[in-house]
Amino acid sequence: MPRPYHERLNFGKDLPLQIISHGTGGPKAALPHWHQAVELCYVYRGTPGTAHIGSSTFQLQAHHLYVINSEVVHSFESVLDEDDQVITLLLPGGWLRTTVDAEQLPVWGPIDLNLDTPPYRFLNQALQVLVTHAINPAEDRGTYLITLGAEYQLVGELLQRLTVKGELDNDQLPLPQPLRKAVNLIQEHYAEPVSIAALAAELNYSSVYFSRYFKAYLGVSPKVYLGQIRLERSTALLLSTQDSIQEIARKTGFRTEKNFFVTFKQHYQMTPKTYRETYAAQQSWA
Repeated sequence: MPRPYHERLNFGKDLPLQIISHGTGGPKAALPHWHQAVELCYVYRGTPGTAHIGSSTFQLQAHHLYVINSEVVHSFESVLDEDDQVITLLLPGGWLRTTVDAEQLPVWGPIDLNLDTPPYRFLNQALQVLVTHAINPAEDRGTYLITLGAEYQLVGELLQRLTVKGELDNDQLPLPQPLRKAVNLIQEHYAEPVSIAALAAELNYSSVYFSRYFKAYLGVSPKVYLGQIRLERSTALLLSTQDSIQEIARKTGFRTEKNFFVTFKQHYQMTPKTYRETYAAQQSWA
């Protein structure tokens, strides 16, 4: 009879749920996007800005949790400082399906949860543990197990309180494939002259129908989305490079430096130069 032996098993300490603390770097725009993971946006301090989820817009409020289902388009316009803070929690699709023992990811609603209300008391308790871990991470085994338990409690509470049954609305519907292709094309070619009419024709749509279809899911027209992409890319270059304003305008698809200057100032209420001087030294995104 074989003799028993001591088998050493190596368990990873990585928590299945990804928690992101975004720091205090000033204006932050997360352009319309989607992913397989379920995303939870928790405002633990202040009123940091606006969230667009599906076809709805939410003014972010303290102690509210915003639930973004898998493959639903969402974006954020925020200003993060000491008084306005957000934590993002990402629940990976594979782990979530295994946890809830289902082939399909659950669809959760409502989207905006006030955690100060009684129905979400235990959900709030689990979330506070996770927020504390994100802000003040600790490596000891006890903290790890407490945090892991909070993750499973969080998912359990979401399943008990939020699972949607019946017809879904546009805030819970994944982005259709033609629009995914359109978004990818805009993101790939934003630095070039982009014709919305040509993009619509490539997808076999009229320009009018394409614009309405696009806006129904992404909350903005294709032209506005293109402008948002260019502005977001320009802010990244302002903060991470020493490129001149003229060079950044050229790299991000603006026709002229003046056009870039006017568009940027209209959106951010400051010039590109002031934006760089104000925020370049304050980046602390996790």
